[in-house]
Amino acid sequence: MRIVQIFTIVFLLAGCASKPPMPQTMEFRHFLRDFFKSEEYQLKHVKFPMELVFYVYVEDEFDLVLETKQIEKKDWVHYEGPDYYECLTNCYDLVIYDTFDKKQKESGERVLSFEGVSNGINSSLYFKRIDGQWYLVKHEQFDN
Repeated sequence: MRIVQIFTIVFLLAGCASKPPMPQTMEFRHFLRDFFKSEEYQLKHVKFPMELVFYVYVEDEFDLVLETKQIEKKDWVHYEGPDYYECLTNCYDLVIYDTFDKKQKESGERVLSFEGVSNGINSSLYFKRIDGQWYLVKHEQFDN
């Protein structure tokens, strides 16, 4: 009888100690707040060299040419992100799901896009989960 009681206590304690992992969607949202808030945290979560894709205007040809550049750690400039990532009061996230069960794929990849309406904003940040941590791996900057 004593063994059964000990086994039950150990089983219950083990169950309380282990929390299920946070879903990637929720975890990523927490990550983004830290990513934009802290320069040190951000620098640790960029996979260098990071690919930057952008357009360059060629004056002689009156055309835009797609360019790709590799950003090194020494050239990094902190991305501040939108004001609402500071989350001082009345915090919320605008989340769009593609199904009624409000779940996203556990793909280990996320794209944060800033797409303006008639204001020239068009920028996307590509994140990848590597060894359990989120990293910025690519930035497309098509603002005009």
